[in-house]
Amino acid sequence: MVVFKEVAFSNEKYLLITDSDGDSGDKGTKLLVHPPIQGSYSGKWPSHQYPELKNWSLDLPQDDGTKVHSLKSLIHDKEPRTTPFQTLGRRIIDGDAHWGPSLRLSGAFSYIENYWEWLEDILGRNKQELRENCLFDALYASLFTYDRNLHVLRAFCEAWCPDTNTLHTSVGELSLSLWDLHKLGGLPIIGGIYEEVIPCAEELTGVNEKKLRHIPQSCEYLFAALHHLQRGESNKAGVSADQWINFWFKGKTRYSKPKQRRIKRASRAQATQNPDGEIGQPRKFSSQDNGVFNTIGVKLHLREESYLAAFISCWLCVFVLPDEDPHYIRPSTFKMASMMAAGRKTCLAVPVLLSIYRGLDKISNSATPGCARAAFPVHYVYAWLASYFSTHYSTPNTMPGPTMTNYSGEGGARYFDENSARDLIHQGDKVTWGITSLVKNRNELFIDDGKLANLELSYFVSACSNYLVLHAEGDFLVEPYSPYRFARQFGFYQVPPQELGADVRSTNYDLSRILWRTAIRSKTESKILFPSYPLNASKHTSSGFQTWWSTVHDDYLLKGRDTLIKSIQSSGEQKRSKGKELANLNNLSKVDYSLEMKQKTVRNEKEILKSSNNKVATLEDLTPNEQFSKGTSVRLPSKIVKAIDHDSCNSHEEKRSEPFDEEDEQSTSTDQHWKRKKSKLDDQDLIFIDDGEPSQISVEGPTAFELLAKQVISSTQQMGASENSKKAVEDGNVIQQITPQKVEHMTPSAQKKLKIFDPPSWPRAPRVSEFCPQNVISTCRRDYIQMLWNNLRVMISQTALERMPALEMKANEIIEEMQSFNAADISNLQGLLKAFFANAARYVAVKSSLSNKIPAESYDELLSTATQHLRDAQSKERQQAEKISTHMLKLKEIDREEVELRKRLEFLDTHRKETLSLLREEQDDLTRVQGVMVDLQNEVRKIENSPPLLAEESQTLDKMQALLESNQKELSSFEF
Repeated sequence: MVVFKEVAFSNEKYLLITDSDGDSGDKGTKLLVHPPIQGSYSGKWPSHQYPELKNWSLDLPQDDGTKVHSLKSLIHDKEPRTTPFQTLGRRIIDGDAHWGPSLRLSGAFSYIENYWEWLEDILGRNKQELRENCLFDALYASLFTYDRNLHVLRAFCEAWCPDTNTLHTSVGELSLSLWDLHKLGGLPIIGGIYEEVIPCAEELTGVNEKKLRHIPQSCEYLFAALHHLQRGESNKAGVSADQWINFWFKGKTRYSKPKQRRIKRASRAQATQNPDGEIGQPRKFSSQDNGVFNTIGVKLHLREESYLAAFISCWLCVFVLPDEDPHYIRPSTFKMASMMAAGRKTCLAVPVLLSIYRGLDKISNSATPGCARAAFPVHYVYAWLASYFSTHYSTPNTMPGPTMTNYSGEGGARYFDENSARDLIHQGDKVTWGITSLVKNRNELFIDDGKLANLELSYFVSACSNYLVLHAEGDFLVEPYSPYRFARQFGFYQVPPQELGADVRSTNYDLSRILWRTAIRSKTESKILFPSYPLNASKHTSSGFQTWWSTVHDDYLLKGRDTLIKSIQSSGEQKRSKGKELANLNNLSKVDYSLEMKQKTVRNEKEILKSSNNKVATLEDLTPNEQFSKGTSVRLPSKIVKAIDHDSCNSHEEKRSEPFDEEDEQSTSTDQHWKRKKSKLDDQDLIFIDDGEPSQISVEGPTAFELLAKQVISSTQQMGASENSKKAVEDGNVIQQITPQKVEHMTPSAQKKLKIFDPPSWPRAPRVSEFCPQNVISTCRRDYIQMLWNNLRVMISQTALERMPALEMKANEIIEEMQSFNAADISNLQGLLKAFFANAARYVAVKSSLSNKIPAESYDELLSTATQHLRDAQSKERQQAEKISTHMLKLKEIDREEVELRKRLEFLDTHRKETLSLLREEQDDLTRVQGVMVDLQNEVRKIENSPPLLAEESQTLDKMQALLESNQKELSSFEF
């Protein structure tokens, strides 16, 4: 057993845990105490109350005589904003922020040894209790990991506005709501306050006037376990999640650390390395388990509760509210964990949403958001994106837990490149509105009169704009919550929103309690009329909103996309790329030289080029013949890799300047867990040069390169190529060699006019009779230009026609680099490329304009099929609506019966108490009567045991009495 004391140091109170009363403070565990905002030790609650809105919805008449319903707010009372909002995307475009090559987060859930085994044991043991406590689904969600696409996450952060805590898209604002967290993650909304504090010794161990404990005793055992694990630790840094799990859980390990997968798939894998979600029978406590309980003195009847409390504290730290180091246990969670394990319902949606808002704000306000290391439960954001933007594949089988589990597992995230991810998020035209809405096909009036079911009350609270509050170890954090700004998610008509009256982000002790009470209100008699969900929620806005939004938003994210993408490259990457390119030139000049010539060349090149000491050459490990063999993997310079539109080069360089960060990984279409380290060399950094077969990523039909080659021939016929241009073609310095396999697809006339070149033995050794530095330099420059063009033509040949306009800027960058050496005339090539990209742009524009049109031969069939599907869906909707209506009526009838039964129960309870009182009085009377009866029974037995007096004996007695009386008189009158 341990001893809990309260000590003071530097005007601060500490909870001191020691093994015995005699132990000094330096041998114990000392934890800083903060006053709670709830419970017996919180003091009297302030009497001030925020005003209440009696009606949170507003009817707006329309020109056609109909009415629409908008949402009102109590905390927004300033005029709508007229200036642009400051988002991360705008700051990057303005040059005030820079992404960098990575995005590091500290709150994403990942594999922890024995965590899943412990969770399955907990769910099996406490299924009924956890369901009653509204925790089962929330705990079940942590039975899986959640994948991400890095490009989607970056696009999401770029559009996030920290001032409004909303996502800004071309169609307006969206955001994560309390209801989303409840629906997606199973987090309860209705319940007591959640806070993280260390209780004082008296609160931890004491009882109130009713002899009830202030805090469940299981909390003592959690602190005892913490002290036991920290005993002997010199730094007292804390207890890791691994230590905590290994101390409490003594079952068998069934889930090993998943291995990295590199299998590419076009769709989600059918199996992952996550648990299957089946909850089996709980195991019996073993002698090892009992040994743990005995070590910290857990009483027999409190072992199940303490076991559950220990897991909940771990769950809160690693999944629900992770901090900057989510792999450590926070003792400030012990109080809430023990209370939840004892059956107390607790609101978790509010602190989790505040944590998410806070983390996104940190990223948005950082000058280097990729290195902000924001700590928040980002897996809930992944689930929200999966629901609203379809960023994830659904699991093959529907999971029995909350909605987010249907998007779980490695490889669950769909692949989006940098452009498609920003199209998806920034445009917002593919949002699935109403995916979590409770009200669907008819208007419903919710009145907060104490009769709403828990689900309806949660939905009611989620639609009310307020402030989210979290008290964590003396810090009182506040974030504004404004469903008023994203009312379409609840089916309301969106109007230009007013601004916050007070933008509060932190507060004091008393105001935090007032704000909390206001946020999670009940029995206020307020009402909200939730409208039936509109068919096209994205356009369910007023004309005034559309005008206002075009003014403050102006689609700047779409206009500044190139700047956003370029900011992903680190500032030092260009320097490294230039150094590697110079090193490439240095290596090219060394091919096939004699030893003496090599030494002279190296010395002169070092003097002229001042090359860096970087020893990694682009093709140094390949012989000239190997470099252009079929299917050879060629490592390109970083500048070229950047132009191929991949995520980042320096994350795959030969060495990293800092330890590996799991969050740096890019999401791809591969079936792998995004938390696992990738290999140093990624497929995306390799360009496959193939002399014969078409590329795997090229489109069907003629490739982009073949179109370019035909355009070269056509241009030469029509305009007449200059002698310099012809010579450049013959030298192979401008146009890529056309292989015999590709010539087969050309017309006969084109084949006659096109010279077939053999693959060059590049890099070529210069032909010199004596050493001449200028010749060496000139040759190296031409070879470098040749290398640049070879890579550019590969890029052109492997790029789909639809993506060709996006390649133009990258091609111009390479052409500018080639032109800077002045080693060859590339003006003709520039003209050809310019014309080609202009034609490509026109092609994309025409194709885009025709993309929405349907071929005439299939129009009627498609229309008929779609119409029939719509009729079927409408029929099913009506049937489902009727079923829902029937169930709602039944539910309301049940609620009415429940109220009547409760009243009847109260009456019966009162009548029972009165009857019990009368019964006790009658029992007392009965006891008294029974006492008299016993006395009478004794008297009867006494009489029965006595013989009867006979008549003769009675007469004799009478005679003796008369004689005696006569003698008495004689004696009384006798005189001497």
